[in-house]
Amino acid sequence: MSKQALASVAMVFFCVAGGWAQNVDVASKLGYPQMIVYNGKIVTMDDKSFASQVGTIVQAMAIRDGKILATGTTTEVRALAGPPTKQIDLKGRTVLPSFILSHEHPVSDWAYTEPFAFRHVFPNDDVIISRWLPNLPPKEQLAMFEPTMKEAVAKAKPGQWIRVIPNWGPDYEWAKEMPLVWGPAITKTYLDQLAPNNPVCISDGFTSACTTNAKGVEIYGSVHSDLDYLGTGRRGLAPSEERNRRLTESGNFDRTFQGSAIFKGKLSLLADLLKAEMELWARYGITTFGSGTYGHANMQALHLLDQRGDMPARHAWAYEGPAWDIETLRVFAGTVGHGSDYLWLIGARSVPGSGCMTVPERPEWQEIKAEYGGGGEGGGATCTFTPGTRSREILENTAESGFRIANSHTGGDKDIDYYMDAIEAGSKKAGLTIEQIRAKRHAFDHGSGAPRPAQIPRIKNLGMMVSMINTILWETHRGASVTAKQYGIEYTDWVVPRKSVNDAEIMNTFEIDRPLPHKVFFFITKGMNRYNDRDQRVYGPNQRTDRIVQLKALTRWGSYYMLRENLMGTLEPGKFADFIVLDKDFLTIPEAEIPKIQVLMTIVGGKPVHLGADLAREIGMAPVGPSTWTEPIPPGWEPKPY
Repeated sequence: MSKQALASVAMVFFCVAGGWAQNVDVASKLGYPQMIVYNGKIVTMDDKSFASQVGTIVQAMAIRDGKILATGTTTEVRALAGPPTKQIDLKGRTVLPSFILSHEHPVSDWAYTEPFAFRHVFPNDDVIISRWLPNLPPKEQLAMFEPTMKEAVAKAKPGQWIRVIPNWGPDYEWAKEMPLVWGPAITKTYLDQLAPNNPVCISDGFTSACTTNAKGVEIYGSVHSDLDYLGTGRRGLAPSEERNRRLTESGNFDRTFQGSAIFKGKLSLLADLLKAEMELWARYGITTFGSGTYGHANMQALHLLDQRGDMPARHAWAYEGPAWDIETLRVFAGTVGHGSDYLWLIGARSVPGSGCMTVPERPEWQEIKAEYGGGGEGGGATCTFTPGTRSREILENTAESGFRIANSHTGGDKDIDYYMDAIEAGSKKAGLTIEQIRAKRHAFDHGSGAPRPAQIPRIKNLGMMVSMINTILWETHRGASVTAKQYGIEYTDWVVPRKSVNDAEIMNTFEIDRPLPHKVFFFITKGMNRYNDRDQRVYGPNQRTDRIVQLKALTRWGSYYMLRENLMGTLEPGKFADFIVLDKDFLTIPEAEIPKIQVLMTIVGGKPVHLGADLAREIGMAPVGPSTWTEPIPPGWEPKPY
């Protein structure tokens, strides 16, 4: 909002304080608000401290041109209304800033794996044939695979893509077993036999990576002559005939595959799919994401949506390559923070960390580690960022170029030692002062095995941020559950150590990093109680935090990670009108009731992107978003209720 507009709003409040003497109607001169919500409990989250305080709570809020015009009492704010203003009586309901996830993949992974958005855009088999397997044990799903493929092949038109996606379970109950059963059985040779005339993409069920056949390799190769595009691109290496040969033989491709190959020549359809997936996440109150886009196709589709004015959420993207030389990185470093209100650059993702730890593995781990694929998230022996490696060189180059390092996958505490070493070494080469380093807001994501207590002062000194994934306090195939087995229960205090980081006044943010947006309030409680329902065990009890700290991570601190704290994260005049209306009072209901909270309405930039039927009927508006979708959900893929 301009200084003149802010001054005018200030005059409005001056008039309110004076009983609206002389009927000064500033709003009509500036333009009436398009929307006013009133009679609510609007939690602004304007408290700047690390304490468990939300700040100002108001009754009403006016929105004009996508931003918050004013907040205050119902009487004060409704006085700004004019003939075109839509006024919504909240009837005491709670309003929060919409949620910001600093590490999430709705447009690079989940749009391709979960069925809700995909079937909304592709309700039949006319364009792409997709089959989602039911919620059964992995061996039973594998037994269904060949009949499913034969049915799809019999139906497919010449050259039509066929996809099959396994089911990890609504509570990820098959997550430990699925990769061990599914991956080895699905081979390129097998797929060539089943579908010699159609390209196929058989998902791993988690990411958008998949195994393909000869037809699929041919199409992907027509887009990327370097078949190892993501691998070599992330590391800045030249294409390799040997790597191309191995990929041609294996058919196992990375997360660029579906956008690049399946949607080759279908950019508008891809944009429609990504839009639907973002709408689905907005249905649960999540409206801003930080992530790499995994390939050019997803990036181009997002850009197309942005150009069309069709972005239903905000996407802060991180650079992933292909070039990692100093000069290229310097160019991108100069564009950090630049973009539109819906699509902008926040840093460089660098190379994923390995999860190596400074503590030794327990002897018992050797007997069971094969059950977990060798190690859980936050566990491993090999260090990606060891001095002398290409990965370490990339990290140092990024810091030396002045580029912000953020949105990177990391794991264990030793990983983070090397990570910070690289930031310091690269910054020293560039001659950066400590103040200049802190201004970058370098970050690492997950917090799956770090930081350990001794690292926290160094993190604070460097001005870093930590993105944390409560999900791994709940999972049993990785995260805290596996850390306890691999290293010892005492080290689960290092898994998502939000309280220690928060006590040190280091901004920490929130992730799910799984296609489970409907569980966001559930994952808030996991950060609060750290109780694993399936293990029936508390992991790292010293790291419990209350709901307010969790909420700050989801809102105001997330805005700092996204480099948009002046525009989002709190409900204050001049900021984006991004907010959610809840059916329960998040601040006061018992902890056990938090997972049951429903988002009745989600507003992004002053426009509804989700509005359920009941509230829509009450306020005289049409339902909006996924609540209006009518496509049937495949059996076994329904979100598990609480």
